[in-house]
Amino acid sequence: MASFNTEFDQTLHHAWHLFREGHDVPHHDVPDTVQRSWSRSRDYGLNESARILFDPVPRARIRELSEQHRQLLELVQPDMTRLFDTLSSRDWALAFLEAEGCVLASIGGEKPDMRDVVTALRPGVNLSEHIAGTSGPACVLAEGRPAVVSGGEHFFEAIRRFSCAAVPVMSPQGGLAGVLNGSRCHDGRPLGVIEPLMLAARSIENRMVEALPGATVIRLHCDPAFVASPLAGVIALSDQGTVLGATAYARHLLGLDSTEPAGIDALLDTTHDALLDALRDTSRPARLWRHNGIALHAQRVQREPARGVPRPAARTASGAASPRFDRQTHRAVWQAERVYAQGLPVLITGETGTGKEVLARHLHDTGPRSQGPFVAINCAAIPADLIESELFGYEPGAFTGASRHGKPGKLEQANGGTLFLDEIGDMPLPLQARLLRVIQERAVTRVGGTRLLTLDCALLCATHRDLRRSVQTGEFREDLYYRINGLSVSLTPLRAREDFEALIDTLLAELGAPGRPLRLDSASRQRLRQHRWPGNIRELQQVLRLGAALSHDGIIRSDDLPAELVAPTDNTLQPSQTLQSAERAAIVQALARNGGNVSATARELGVARATIYRKMEPFELEGVRDLDSDRGEAAD
Repeated sequence: MASFNTEFDQTLHHAWHLFREGHDVPHHDVPDTVQRSWSRSRDYGLNESARILFDPVPRARIRELSEQHRQLLELVQPDMTRLFDTLSSRDWALAFLEAEGCVLASIGGEKPDMRDVVTALRPGVNLSEHIAGTSGPACVLAEGRPAVVSGGEHFFEAIRRFSCAAVPVMSPQGGLAGVLNGSRCHDGRPLGVIEPLMLAARSIENRMVEALPGATVIRLHCDPAFVASPLAGVIALSDQGTVLGATAYARHLLGLDSTEPAGIDALLDTTHDALLDALRDTSRPARLWRHNGIALHAQRVQREPARGVPRPAARTASGAASPRFDRQTHRAVWQAERVYAQGLPVLITGETGTGKEVLARHLHDTGPRSQGPFVAINCAAIPADLIESELFGYEPGAFTGASRHGKPGKLEQANGGTLFLDEIGDMPLPLQARLLRVIQERAVTRVGGTRLLTLDCALLCATHRDLRRSVQTGEFREDLYYRINGLSVSLTPLRAREDFEALIDTLLAELGAPGRPLRLDSASRQRLRQHRWPGNIRELQQVLRLGAALSHDGIIRSDDLPAELVAPTDNTLQPSQTLQSAERAAIVQALARNGGNVSATARELGVARATIYRKMEPFELEGVRDLDSDRGEAAD
């Protein structure tokens, strides 16, 4: 045993000697869970002095485990990182084990006195009881329940300087998917922290159920206030209403036997069709009833990616990771799916980098035209004199330099599929008139030609501008605006998203190597929080990629981030400055940080929006008014 300075350690020391001598150990001295594990470990013939946990693990075995459990790791790592950041990080090491006992991923243990436990928790090490003896993970693997093992309660001497808490993570089918473990140095007292681990485990279980393909996902709780929280149970149903998977808490709420497949009508006092109808409104929970009269509250989850927004790990055509959309946007996305499926146009608004093309591709991929082409054209990136030929195509010899074979335009190429016009607010007025005719007539004439070519394509448009304002100023045709705006979906800028921290963790998990996730230290994470993100998710992805490339130990620090990420501002009033000039400088700097958005600037400075407008004329900032109007709908 290790040193015995506390009453707890002395009691354990005495209990261990009783055990070794074959005597009964008082139940109040050592928990029954630990005593049963001691007995099993002895029956396995383990030697308490063994150091098997420190033996080398073949790299081929680590690669094999990572490949075998790649999808599970993708679901686990964001919650592991988030949990680690909520703990006293330097004092803890976290690990996730698969159901057979092998460590798949670990994080933490930066302090020198944590070196041994970090070695014992490295990927590939098997912590099953028949190999590693009594420990928190071993007890969970053996008995399927949360376990805490402190100091001398461990069977192996080599790890008695540490304490660990471990909880099971259950699969959607009701079996054990793995174990989440937290370890720290033993301080002479029993370890009592297990609640954060249980919450993280429940979040992982929720993720696993929500990731089941081709399923209707429903959140359940007895209290409607907790339906949208990680405390809710989650269940996934097939198109026929059969349970495909459920979290442990959902099984408890529904009285679901994990070994038997069941239909939802056997669990609730409703039919599958009636259930879907009751959950049609995804903005608030619906009340359901079990056959025994117990009331539950339920809400349908917007699917990712089958019927909702794309999963974080999905890839765009360019190969970049597709960002998730925030919870505020889920209902708008669901409405856009319905509208697009009926052949109506959808207008997507939002700042640069918020994911407008990602949403457009999602609508195409999940809609009735998914087997047809997706043709995208950026109206702001093509020279004005080429937009017409790009859109409508041209006949042979239509202009100098034209191909002698002619060329079909984007509208023709999109036949049977979807045409996506990005930054349509930058389209020249003459072309707006011709596009309007094409949309009305569903036919196009190539440049230099006379034949009418029939078109059959869905139309999606996107812009960062306020098109209603552009209509008022005469920069955009009113009749075209109403033709392309069957439904308007506004994407939230990154700085206003509620899931900013979760999005960072998801992107870090994608960039990290299997079993060795990336994470941010507290200073670099604070810099990310303070930045205004004018480039939104696209900018965040690039910043994290740079940090990952410069990090040498899996921890992204401030020095690994771009120097301009949060440019320090000099707020010192110079002798030559008047109070008025300092006030003007503060407003100008705030406007720059907020991309010219007056509402956001007013919120940052803690004044009314009218105050900013009132200062514009004396400070010669009148031009900002138009900039704010151009961006207002997308940014506010």
